[in-house]
Amino acid sequence: MSSERHLTSFVAILACAALASCAQVEDPCKTKSRVVADDKYCDKYWECDNGQSVQYDCPNGLVFAGKHRGVTEGCDYPWRSNYCEYPKVQINPPIGTEHCDWLYGIFGHETSCTRYWTCWNGTATEQLCIGGLLYNENAHSCDWPENVDGCQKHPLCNEDPNGNVPLGKSCNRYWQCQGGYPRLQRCPAMLVFDRRSLRCVVPPTEECDVPTTTAPPPEEEENRPRVQHQSKRPSQGFSEQSRPPPRN
Repeated sequence: MSSERHLTSFVAILACAALASCAQVEDPCKTKSRVVADDKYCDKYWECDNGQSVQYDCPNGLVFAGKHRGVTEGCDYPWRSNYCEYPKVQINPPIGTEHCDWLYGIFGHETSCTRYWTCWNGTATEQLCIGGLLYNENAHSCDWPENVDGCQKHPLCNEDPNGNVPLGKSCNRYWQCQGGYPRLQRCPAMLVFDRRSLRCVVPPTEECDVPTTTAPPPEEEENRPRVQHQSKRPSQGFSEQSRPPPRN
């Protein structure tokens, strides 16, 4: 068994050996999965251990989702589904660390509308919303700015809510602010983006020569903001988080 799981009490083995005091909890030793949810607490579950029914806690901040489900050990974020609907409740209190309200979860950034934190076992990793999106704390994902209360204007458009902003060292792509919301744009064929006039012009400019059909220089890609993806743990949820919902 994983070292991250916490055995709540050895007494649970005796108390529920015959399921006398846990009549509403299905005996995991009689099920195919050998694991069942607790009937009262969504952050606890029962597992068959050497023929005995033993109660375990989900990692702090997660709730039981089912065997082979969720982000780890059958546990998932409580807002992902109806894992913790009334009358079930989370019984374990939050354990907070820097930037993390719980040891596991996704949390808004303290000072930025375009960034957020993914927390895994109390370790926070800063993530970035790309493509002009902002972090929506209600949806736990990056979203269109007009859907994010309290953060309607994007930092890229602070100087001019309807102006243009250079994109890294790109010669033909730029941000176009529309009412404070940035939209990625590309200059028409054979034109380049002029950083002084902030518009598409006939080349050359100080930074850009006549456009070619070759691939963009590496520095252009390097200057594009990226979301950090992790190989397993939070990332299988976080890759989903970086996608905004479809626009109506």
